[in-house]
Amino acid sequence: MSQNHKLKIIIDNRERKLMKLLDKRKDTINYESQQLDIADIIITEDLAIERKEGNDFVSSIMDNRLFEQLLRLKETYPTPVLILEGLNSETFENTGMKKSSIYGALAFISYKMGIAVIPTLNLEDTAIVIERMAYREQVKDDMPLLSRKAPKGMSVEDRRTYIIEGFVDIGPKKAKSLIEKYETPYKVFKAIKNTEITFTKTGNPKGIDGPLKELRGFSWKFVQKNKEILFGKFKDKSQRRIDDTYKNSLEGGCHTNHKV
Repeated sequence: MSQNHKLKIIIDNRERKLMKLLDKRKDTINYESQQLDIADIIITEDLAIERKEGNDFVSSIMDNRLFEQLLRLKETYPTPVLILEGLNSETFENTGMKKSSIYGALAFISYKMGIAVIPTLNLEDTAIVIERMAYREQVKDDMPLLSRKAPKGMSVEDRRTYIIEGFVDIGPKKAKSLIEKYETPYKVFKAIKNTEITFTKTGNPKGIDGPLKELRGFSWKFVQKNKEILFGKFKDKSQRRIDDTYKNSLEGGCHTNHKV
């Protein structure tokens, strides 16, 4: 595959084994690791995959996780896919669930929910399937990759939280804490804007001062990166003070050097 056709996908950051395997395929496919609320692998803005190992598949049927996950997947992506990995005789024997119930669930997912089910023998085969799907979608059909897509039926608060999840260095919990504190994305933007980075005497960042200081888990790096995204590059007042001090010291030194 040529350099121009290098594939790119998004993988949930908990899929560590899969990422390790794909690291060996960097000549043809790259991935971005994110914390995904919906799907395990995103191929394009329309196609996403839920990956289940055999034992996890059966246990998720028993505790009702499976159908909730797949419903959200179907609501969010026009082309949802379930990759079922390693469903074999050992799985049937060790789970304690009737074979007829397992196949009944698969039949329901396939022809009632309309979700494509692709069986694979192991993780290596799953990686092959993912790569071929990405090639078909991104190269043959020229479909764009989109990292985030809001599911239908979100409440207002959930949609506000979802917007904040788009920030750098933030996950669902931190995003929710910001919305609970400030209520709307606009007020969150203002809180970030009014939070200043504090510096040591030598000019190194050491913390923050302002609205976000009241909340746990928000560092100066979070403020710096997201201020740049929201408002463009500009210096905090604290940094300007340090720059002015440094400039004045240099000017003072220059005057001293010119004295005879």
